[in-house]
Amino acid sequence: MKKFSARGVSSDDHIASRTTQGRQSKTRFLVRELGGETWPDFARIVEKHNGVWGGCWCTAFHLKRSEEKEWAGKHKALKERLVRANRSHAALVYDGPDVVGWCQFGSPAELPARMSGFNRLGEAPPDWRITCFFIDRDHRKEGVAKAALEGALRFIAARGGGTVDGYPIDTRGKPYSSSFLWGGTESMFTELGFHPLGNLGTSKRVMRKVVRGR
Repeated sequence: MKKFSARGVSSDDHIASRTTQGRQSKTRFLVRELGGETWPDFARIVEKHNGVWGGCWCTAFHLKRSEEKEWAGKHKALKERLVRANRSHAALVYDGPDVVGWCQFGSPAELPARMSGFNRLGEAPPDWRITCFFIDRDHRKEGVAKAALEGALRFIAARGGGTVDGYPIDTRGKPYSSSFLWGGTESMFTELGFHPLGNLGTSKRVMRKVVRGR
């Protein structure tokens, strides 16, 4: 696998998006990879939101059922340990000096939780998983999630590519607060070339894309 610097994408890969709230001005985002250098920026946004998802620190997909009790209440320490060991990856979206959201990605070996559904689908596990998103409460509906997903796909391509799965929330006919769309939306994944494989439960979809290495 290719290594990729946490410095992030080049200026040619900056992402422009148009806000949908308030003024219709363009906001430019820089996407960098989570790593030792960017850990303080990641920790700052997580602490701003009280650990996110009830103190998860974006570790839920790292932990097998047998490990959950061992790490209860110690998710920050676990996350930092994994990041510094290069065993936890995410595309961090920056607005100026601050992280305003991220998209977690990794191999099934790094993110082993909640894989049992593939047996029901009759599909082989993917090479990569896009497991969750988080967007700063002050920057929702500004295109941050899409910027994060695009960044994650570029980082995956730089590592050789392969099959990539996402797990968007099925919002059709259901009112959903943007604060609970941790899996992203089906329309966003479709726009970036993912195709549905099936359902996991009543509200989660499995969508897949093949990413070419570069």
